[in-house]
Amino acid sequence: MAKLKQPYTQVLADDLQEAIRAHTPLVRRLAYQVASRLPANVELDDLIQEGMMGLLDAIKRYKPQPGLPFESYARIRITGAIYDSCRENDILPRNQRDKLTELERATRKLEQELGRPPTEQEIAESCSLTMEEYFQTLDASVGMTAIDDVPETLLPIAEDADPALITSHKQLKLQISTMLKNLPEKERLVVALHYQEDLSFREVAYVMDLTPGRISQLHTQAMVRIRGLMSDFAR
Repeated sequence: MAKLKQPYTQVLADDLQEAIRAHTPLVRRLAYQVASRLPANVELDDLIQEGMMGLLDAIKRYKPQPGLPFESYARIRITGAIYDSCRENDILPRNQRDKLTELERATRKLEQELGRPPTEQEIAESCSLTMEEYFQTLDASVGMTAIDDVPETLLPIAEDADPALITSHKQLKLQISTMLKNLPEKERLVVALHYQEDLSFREVAYVMDLTPGRISQLHTQAMVRIRGLMSDFAR
């Protein structure tokens, strides 16, 4: 796969076309992953189109620096563009986002009180939900919880950046790393297989001998825990 090693302003037309061709498979793969978390009526081709816009944006904005290969930067831009489109088209309803936020707050509060990751039963009870209602909330939140959809402050930063920013960035990375290690075993495995190994939910389900629906729930709950941590850190 072609490597983008210079800013967009220095990329010639032929090189730009080659960069687009080389990274189109990445766009398609990310669009497919997002589509697997969304309602069946969402068109994959529409997501791919939005992802291509994200790729172009990544090429335009990318500035080479140690620890930040273009592919990593593009992945975040592409997925972010796809999810932005989903939100703009009301694929991710406001009431569902509110319910997800409630779960995030309850999860983080329980973690602080218990000194460990709470169980799904404990989270449901804290939110006055039956287990059926709890799982329905997770199912309805599919597509709102991708770890790729993160702010640029989580990207590697230049060594000559403001010292306070560097310190804050290191603290955040350490906390997220600790959070990933402390996830319940099944949630941690889902995150590792999906994001590190690039397996789809269906493939993860096959590996773990669970249904794709259950994998989706475990993924959402893992992201709820991680997003809760990120929210606390940002305060």
